[in-house]
Amino acid sequence: MRKALFYQGFTVNQTAHQSHLVYRVYVPKNIKLIEIHFSYHPILETNKDSIRGAVRREGLDDSIVQEDTELRNLLTMSVNDPHKYRGSHHFFCQEQVIEIGSDTATEGFWAGEIQEGYWEFIVNCHGVFSKVVHGQLEVFGVSTQVDDKEIPLSPLEEIEFVQMKKQRQSDREQTYRVKKVELHAHTVHSDATQTTEQLLEQTEKEDIDWLAITDHNTTSALREAEKMQSLEKRVNLLHGIEYTTYDGHFLVHGDLEAITYDWTEISKTSIPDFLKKLKEKDVYLTIAHPFDIGNPFCTGCRWEYVLDNLAFVDAIEVWNGTNPHQSISNEDAYYKWTELLAQGYEIAASSGRDWHQLYPNEEIAYTYVLLPEETAAEKDVLAALSLGRTYCSIRPQIDFKLNDLYLLGDRIEVKTDELKISLRITDLLKDDEIRIYSDRSLLYEEQFITNRDWQKVLKMQNDGYKLLRVEINNKRNERIAFTNPIYIDCY
Repeated sequence: MRKALFYQGFTVNQTAHQSHLVYRVYVPKNIKLIEIHFSYHPILETNKDSIRGAVRREGLDDSIVQEDTELRNLLTMSVNDPHKYRGSHHFFCQEQVIEIGSDTATEGFWAGEIQEGYWEFIVNCHGVFSKVVHGQLEVFGVSTQVDDKEIPLSPLEEIEFVQMKKQRQSDREQTYRVKKVELHAHTVHSDATQTTEQLLEQTEKEDIDWLAITDHNTTSALREAEKMQSLEKRVNLLHGIEYTTYDGHFLVHGDLEAITYDWTEISKTSIPDFLKKLKEKDVYLTIAHPFDIGNPFCTGCRWEYVLDNLAFVDAIEVWNGTNPHQSISNEDAYYKWTELLAQGYEIAASSGRDWHQLYPNEEIAYTYVLLPEETAAEKDVLAALSLGRTYCSIRPQIDFKLNDLYLLGDRIEVKTDELKISLRITDLLKDDEIRIYSDRSLLYEEQFITNRDWQKVLKMQNDGYKLLRVEINNKRNERIAFTNPIYIDCY
């Protein structure tokens, strides 16, 4: 089956002389032959004004231009596969057809495996002497399948389970305080309507302790924010970026230099290596809004990468946007997260407003992080986020412990037949309902008949549970708060 992969008509003028036009095109799997159609015109330039202009640009006296002087425009094609150079054909030809296959190739090019990934098709402008040169580039792929239209997988499907346990022991001598964090925000440095200064001012008004500016594929707003006087206020900055690719978005928080790479390196085939490279720098990595609607309505918003495992992923953004408890795509992300927990993955859930502008009449969720009472640095915030020492909430505040010692994100590793659950929840409203879940089932629920704060100690037999976590629903049965788990591994 022959399918069109790319088409581009282009126009260059004399300023393109001795430059390269690079077109990066994704070649899918199961392609056995690449066919390139390349043409340009004119080849021969006879106009004396154009020729004299080209001669003068070379620092020569245009008196050398004679009545019969002609110049030839020379544009050629070079090709790179995702890993290496595949050749070029340097000759004057107005229309060219180039084939690169597994066993054969057109003169000047190397045959070999047609690898999935980004190929580069490069128009080399050796000589542009006409005032205007017009060209066309078409790329086709010949597939090994009769019909190679693929139905996309649901996000985060076909993941092979790999046990990745983290060290989860909190400092028993340390006291912890809850800090309000916003992990996903944008400025005019990408596609938001708010300036960096406006974002910082609103952050102050909302009493946010830590703010991550995560513009699309850039950290320039962070550099601007660090210079602003407003940073002398209470808000602390987390360095972040949202890698915004054609097949998925992901948030990376960490040292400024460690999180900043060329996003165009990322493809369906290179994504595992790219995530691995990031995690080697000790960053916090979150898959953003994985179940959002994707192409053609929001390019890349839906997670379409296929990962063998989640070894290099710390969290899933279960709540994205304002009014996150009313979003179907957020519900899908929530159920995927709980499914992964049940499978044994220790992966955190987070909330991000995806803050592009002010939403005065909508409900906002924050990620609340347990941090040492002493002054915490960015590395402490990232460590707590990575362990899931967090809960997400629109309104209620949650204090959750097991056996008097274990906090969110901890692991119980001593044998215990009885679990003592200590819960304190504030800002509850009438008809709110608290629920306690294990990795397998709902263990406890209670509905409240008045507005109140609530505190309780529950004791239950440990029936081989792998984790416990807490949720709160409102009177419309909408999830308005949830915790990450406390893990249990004592068998």
